[in-house]
Amino acid sequence: MCGVFALFLRRPLSEADIALGRAGTRALAHRGPDAEGEWMDRGRGVYLGHRRLAIIDLAPEANQPMLRDRLAISYNGEIYNYRALRERLAAKGATFSTRSDTEVLLRAWQEKGPEALDDFDAMFAFALWDGEAGYLACDRYGEKTLYVAETADGLYVSSELTPLVRLLKPKRREEPELVTAFMTLGYIPGPDTIWQGISRLMPATWLKIVQGRGQSARSYWTPPFGEPGRGRVRPLSERDLDRIHETLVESVKLRLEADVPACLFLSGGVDSGLIGGILAKDLRRPVEAITIAYPQDPRINESDIAAAFAKSLGLTHRVVADPGADEPVTPEFLLELFGQPNIHITTKSILRMAAAARTNGFKVGLTGMGGDELFYGYQKHAFFFRHRLFFSLPEGVRMALGTLASPLARISGKASALSQVGGVRDRERYVALKNVNLIAMLRRLPGFADWCDRHYGGPRGRIAYQVPILDLVDTLVNSQLVAYDLASMRASHELRTPFLSGTLQSVMAQFDPRSLMAFGQKSVLRRILARYADRKLASLPKRGFIYPTSAFLKGLQPPSAVAGVAPEWQAEVWSQRNRGDWQNLAARLILFDRFQSPST
Repeated sequence: MCGVFALFLRRPLSEADIALGRAGTRALAHRGPDAEGEWMDRGRGVYLGHRRLAIIDLAPEANQPMLRDRLAISYNGEIYNYRALRERLAAKGATFSTRSDTEVLLRAWQEKGPEALDDFDAMFAFALWDGEAGYLACDRYGEKTLYVAETADGLYVSSELTPLVRLLKPKRREEPELVTAFMTLGYIPGPDTIWQGISRLMPATWLKIVQGRGQSARSYWTPPFGEPGRGRVRPLSERDLDRIHETLVESVKLRLEADVPACLFLSGGVDSGLIGGILAKDLRRPVEAITIAYPQDPRINESDIAAAFAKSLGLTHRVVADPGADEPVTPEFLLELFGQPNIHITTKSILRMAAAARTNGFKVGLTGMGGDELFYGYQKHAFFFRHRLFFSLPEGVRMALGTLASPLARISGKASALSQVGGVRDRERYVALKNVNLIAMLRRLPGFADWCDRHYGGPRGRIAYQVPILDLVDTLVNSQLVAYDLASMRASHELRTPFLSGTLQSVMAQFDPRSLMAFGQKSVLRRILARYADRKLASLPKRGFIYPTSAFLKGLQPPSAVAGVAPEWQAEVWSQRNRGDWQNLAARLILFDRFQSPST
């Protein structure tokens, strides 16, 4: 995994352009401490910069930018199935002078062009030049990011947003809709950013660049999802489980491809526990499991359960105390890391987790990220499925029933949830559950109704099956994966996610989603895990790896004035910041306030 910085200009490169390209590449040094390289075509206005974190083929010959015939590439990521692709290409006459997956990517591109992207089981983002045009591309799920700044001179490309902001000094966007989006979600949904002229290349897309101008981005994959059936809901058969199990085993096996030591980040959850079982029992790979302990905070400390998992699975296990447990997460840290407002507070814990792995000799770590999205593991999935008949009612009827349930909200949790989430308009259902008890406050944000219509209007009804899709293509893409990438790479550590496999997703899409939700949260994964681990461990409730928002808010001064948001709204949110339901909203408010302040 590496850092990419590139220029595709509408004019020849000047010395100032080259200096800027080098500065951008150096700004990504944490992403690639092992080697630095550059390639340029001055006359064509093309500069490719690269920082390398050497994982596959550690030899200098595999450094980048890599050139093959007319192609030049700066590439970040890993193609896990590169060995099989290499064999196929070699059988057709392709030659190779390294053992790297980068060279396989180039030869595949020579054969098929952008159609080669269909063949990759990978996480990646790259900038490529073929002598006439440039190309940018990202993996299916957006595990690796590319940000593109469009100026009068051409395009500037970076693996991270912050270098573009510091070097190009763009103006902030002032649209009220962006403020509303952030206050509602805690992030800016892509492809937008908060900066004028800068956008994100979205997952499973590629972009052609001609004479410094980007053409329309093209999608090469859409995540498939199963269609709900009718009649009685049945659990998946053992044969179905075998198929899922075998696909997941292959995904884990491919994600062990590395010429450096790899570890497993083991939490107290089903997802990482199942990966541990596959490593120990199916693949018989002696991969060490690491758990970060937070003994000072039992709310997030999972080391005891992780130790029980490791013992049950026969894993070598190391518990590492969080070296920065007493360091607060500050707004300044989040803004510097993300380059724009993003309230993923747990990011600093991810960074320290990755840093602990590097300190203990591991450059690569496997995680259970994506298991909740593919296997419907969040409580909201269960909530919407359990009440799917209620949510299928016409909007007016449902809102009336929600109003009737309102007086019971104080004495019944179920009535409260149905009142707050059910008694809202169709377009508001998803955000209402993400902001329990706060929908009335959100409605006071500028343009909230129109924004909800554009982003969450969609087809009416069937919300139980829409929510997992939104979690995968929205929250996972725009918040979680960005946070995991930025935080781990700040520690020069590569995270890999076996659950984020296009092959696995295709297998899951062949099943009735009702069968994945009707028998308990992640019932399918729990049944597979029970083949390895103690059944009591496999049935433990989900515990989240979440930094407490109350700790983030502690000691912060009140916001001054967020432009576009009524002062009385801000004052009300801040006055309620010690209440659980309001803490996330208060954290978003203070982060956006710090972003707008002159000191940021």
